[in-house]
Amino acid sequence: MQLHSTTVEEAASTTDLITLFTTSARAAPDRTALTADGTSLTYKQLDEWSGVLAGELSARGVQRGDRVALRMPAGAEAVVTMLGILKSGAAYVPLDVRNPPERNAYVLADSGATLAVGDFAELPAGLGALPTEEVTALRGRPPAADPPAGRGPGPGDLAYVIYTSGTTGRPKGVPVRHGNAAALFAATPAVFDFGPQDRWLLFHSIAFDFSVWEIWGAFTHAATLVVLDHWSARTPEQYLAVLADEGVTVLSQTPTAFTALAEAALRTGRDLPDLRYVVFGGEKVVPAALRPWAKRFGLDHPQLVNGYGITETTVFTTFHRIGEEDLEGEASVIGVPLPGFRIRVVDDAGEDVPDGTVGELWLAGPQVTDGYLGREELTAERFPRAADPADGRTLRYYRSGDLVARAPDGSLHYEGRADLQVKLRGHRIELSDVEAAVRRHDAVADAVVTVRRFAAGDDRLVCAYVPRAGHDPQTRELRAHVKALLPSYMHPARYLRLPDLPMTVNGKVDRAAVARSWEEGVETG
Repeated sequence: MQLHSTTVEEAASTTDLITLFTTSARAAPDRTALTADGTSLTYKQLDEWSGVLAGELSARGVQRGDRVALRMPAGAEAVVTMLGILKSGAAYVPLDVRNPPERNAYVLADSGATLAVGDFAELPAGLGALPTEEVTALRGRPPAADPPAGRGPGPGDLAYVIYTSGTTGRPKGVPVRHGNAAALFAATPAVFDFGPQDRWLLFHSIAFDFSVWEIWGAFTHAATLVVLDHWSARTPEQYLAVLADEGVTVLSQTPTAFTALAEAALRTGRDLPDLRYVVFGGEKVVPAALRPWAKRFGLDHPQLVNGYGITETTVFTTFHRIGEEDLEGEASVIGVPLPGFRIRVVDDAGEDVPDGTVGELWLAGPQVTDGYLGREELTAERFPRAADPADGRTLRYYRSGDLVARAPDGSLHYEGRADLQVKLRGHRIELSDVEAAVRRHDAVADAVVTVRRFAAGDDRLVCAYVPRAGHDPQTRELRAHVKALLPSYMHPARYLRLPDLPMTVNGKVDRAAVARSWEEGVETG
């Protein structure tokens, strides 16, 4: 199926990710599909290996509609496993290899996973496992002549469940259907001219939905996926060399990660002649940080594209090609919605605001997911039904919690978050999630986590805490405590002890006053 000739609505209702992959595999069986760890796989080899794995999963009882946990570092086995799970008709539940065991245990239980594939130190009783080495051993085994009929997925089946930060101190699962993802890639020709000549870098963890864009962006276009070996690219200079040596053409980055790469490029004078697109996402673009890059490389080759999106609306929602006019201002322009989206910008009462006025962004369309796994009340709150102002139709929206203002040309300017959720280095973080973890320490009475700017483009989490009476927790104790509970991107960079938390007149914590305390207090490191 060629998505460039398919409408977004048609793709969402008729297409699945495996159909997109097998279409590419049949069209170009001998083209390199994947390079990782110094080895390459053609589309035919990747198709056969993942097909054998799908048969193995089915033999172990995996059925269409099941959810299968996947814990592996990015690499050939991880991509093969992802494909194999989808070919079996199940959905994959990715777990970051850096997550603490407690978080992984929660996700395994909450997701209802029926099997765990990859590397697990321990698993709940009764949950079967398929270790990574067994996935590796399946390579080269002849595929079944006739795969079981009806095993593969359809557009309405779940493709993956990604867990995001939760307001209760527990992550929440977002189930995404094949049709949601198919709609995303059917919409991208409106912005990009991707093709089989491209080489996409898989930079991000498979537990972060940026990886969905990287992996399936390549496979949808019969292009090559280049898996970054982070051990051989531990410095920006080494990373830059990998991009040049591998001929990467499509690079997806958070603005923070790109800043370090850009500085290395300027420092070394190394060119990236093959790079066609740099796609930003995951956090706000600061135009000033891009000016040195633009002065050296220009904005045409590669093109810099600012993307905005949320897991609940399937990775990306809007795109904006960054131009000279953007670099002259300070606004973070996120562009216009992809085809298929209907948007509203509303006030606290749910009423539409005029252009130029800041309001919360609501989104409707085929990329909007069904809600949260097992969280009916939260789903009802965040996914309301409301009339489309344009034609009065009742649509199902997602309340993004992001504040935007619509310019006269229809483009959206990002203004920040409406709640305590922040985006740092591509990760969505509920500050209350981090606070809940800190409060679990026996010596902590209360805690408030905020974002503090250490330098231009360097925002980090910081934690102000109140110790319990008679206790004096040391920073190293708090760091170790949080490390055992939360992934590294949710760890506060600094801690500040306060005698108590300042309050507003209505009895709530005065977060602005807490933020000011950092300028007046003594950090504990």
